[in-house]
Amino acid sequence: MTETLKKFQKYLAEQKLGGAVITDILTVNYLTSFTFAGEGDAFLVVTPKKAICYTKDMYLIDIKNKCPFLNFVNSLNIADLIKNLGKQAKNFVFDPYASTYLNGTALYKAGVKEAAKITSVIREVKTKDEIKLIKKACEISSKSFEIFKKKLKAGMTEIQAAKLLEGIMAELGGQGLSFDTIMAFGKNTANPHHVNSNLKLKKEMPVLIDFGCRYKGYCSDMTRTFWFGKKPSTEFKHYFEAVFEAYTVASKALKPGKGAKELDSIARNYFEDNFDASKYFIHSLGHNLGLEIHERPILSQRSEDTVKENAITTIEPGLYFKNKFGIRYEDTFLITKTGSIKLTK
Repeated sequence: MTETLKKFQKYLAEQKLGGAVITDILTVNYLTSFTFAGEGDAFLVVTPKKAICYTKDMYLIDIKNKCPFLNFVNSLNIADLIKNLGKQAKNFVFDPYASTYLNGTALYKAGVKEAAKITSVIREVKTKDEIKLIKKACEISSKSFEIFKKKLKAGMTEIQAAKLLEGIMAELGGQGLSFDTIMAFGKNTANPHHVNSNLKLKKEMPVLIDFGCRYKGYCSDMTRTFWFGKKPSTEFKHYFEAVFEAYTVASKALKPGKGAKELDSIARNYFEDNFDASKYFIHSLGHNLGLEIHERPILSQRSEDTVKENAITTIEPGLYFKNKFGIRYEDTFLITKTGSIKLTK
């Protein structure tokens, strides 16, 4: 049995739940360590004692060999799953945020109770194997950036530069992107979610790159902002210092039990108290990551969550000045027993 499935079964027992119905393929893959190709290719029914996988013929031979701890039903009809649950459905839960409308409606009508975010809660704290995979993804991203920066040349478009970086990550072992690479030059850096364009890089321009790769399904995430040239403006240097200092203060405060809102406030207050610039910090401080690039908790003013040991999160303060430039600095961190370790370097 997988470490992740054991952890989930323990969680169900602690919460005194009869079981859970897992309908999103990402969490099915997470719990079984088996890779189903597409959404809707498998459902999982998990109790504190056993797990039943509903899937189709094309997977049965392979998954029976790789996951002998599972019971199997050759069906992907949610009605069959509900029929097999019978009266015990009332003691089961499902995550409405990780279910399609049709599946969720059918489960709800059958008496399966809603347990919002149950799938994200169990993925928050990483296993040793997960940490190894994320470390590898972060290592690939970090090395790729070092190589990329030496190859970046004036005249390249944002689209060309992004493809260059993505190609380097692939050559070093990256297995796809964590998200679409953000490659912003000049004034485009002032847009936190810029879509890459044909703008060409020129000397004495700011460059902002937000990127990451996947390794065996797990994500990395980092952002770097720098001046392409030898004469950065005084204003750019001033606010780069502000961002890096806010990043440093917030990352030093990162440890188990710290509130997500509190961490965001540390950076936000630093900007205001030292640079009168908090109004230019227009997004949250960071977010957990793993199989998905954005996982619970988000380090924001809206979150009441705390960060946990062996969770992996980002710290990414930024300042954005419309029609001028934007600056963001981001690394991925593993939260340890007493603090944190930076995984992107």
